[in-house]
Amino acid sequence: MSKTIQQKMHGHHRRWQGELAIWRFDNDEWRKEMRTASAALDDMRDMLRDALDALDAHAGVVWEEEQRIHAHELSLCQESREGQRKKTDKRWAAVHRRLTVQHERLAVAHARIKQHHHRVIAEVGRLLERVRAAM
Repeated sequence: MSKTIQQKMHGHHRRWQGELAIWRFDNDEWRKEMRTASAALDDMRDMLRDALDALDAHAGVVWEEEQRIHAHELSLCQESREGQRKKTDKRWAAVHRRLTVQHERLAVAHARIKQHHHRVIAEVGRLLERVRAAM
């Protein structure tokens, strides 16, 4: 017994209704996932702002280091011109050792910041490329 055209159409409609229900469910789930992804990007944006604040702070520390070195150099030159070389050598040696330790610590911190920065920027770039390619 063959189905009538109306029966075939009704069969299609029922199947379509089932597909539409699945598609509606899929869409709801995808919207939830997209909201979660958007919130994750908001978190990432906050982390990037924090990293930018840390870079601003690091720039301040670098500036202060430059000022300390400049002041140290000026003092050495001034005392040298005044003919107090031997006194200057002895007195400033301890100061210079402290400045050396500070500078080495700053160099280690700078290297750590640089490595972190390059890693984060590369990951953000890769993520952006992947998202653009997927759209």
